[in-house]
Amino acid sequence: MTTQWNDLQLSFDFELDEVEDDAGERKVSPDEARVISEAARQTFESKEKPEWFKDYLGLIEKGWPWRVACYIAWASSPKINRWPATLKELATDVLGLTTPRVVYTWRKKHPGIDTVIAMMQAQALYEHRRDVIEALVSVASTPDYKAHNDRKLYLEMLGDYIPKSKLELGKAGKSDELNEKSDDDLRRWLTDDEEETVEDGDDASE
Repeated sequence: MTTQWNDLQLSFDFELDEVEDDAGERKVSPDEARVISEAARQTFESKEKPEWFKDYLGLIEKGWPWRVACYIAWASSPKINRWPATLKELATDVLGLTTPRVVYTWRKKHPGIDTVIAMMQAQALYEHRRDVIEALVSVASTPDYKAHNDRKLYLEMLGDYIPKSKLELGKAGKSDELNEKSDDDLRRWLTDDEEETVEDGDDASE
């Protein structure tokens, strides 16, 4: 069964203070670390916006600390032409951290961060699902030999078509069951199977 996209699952629900680990890394007070964090945030939000900035704002609205939201949005974006190119550059040039070790600490303490990243990477599948289904139906319903595979896929999704490979697996399973039956059980099974075949033929002719 396909899992439904639930935007509420992206909400922040961890006990995580993003400046705490940075303060320990820098060996400064939490208040000093907070000033550094806020300065980095203002710089980031005042510059030219990266492709993943919209996702960043969405995570901010869901309560995520800005640095963690920034990392999740960046890590969820496509690697091709992603800015910045590396986690080290993100940590030092955007988040205002001295090293990416603080990010690793967040992920180690809160595995849910990686779960949210995986969910956001898959989000595009759900956003375009209706468009893909519409395209499949449009092509599959075209009376053209080139749409043969689309028709097969469409009918298989509906359960109206069973691929030969699955039929062969079903037969293999049935033969294993038959090997365990006694002679009397086999006779009864054969009789029942013949009756079902006749009934199916009657239904098909109606």
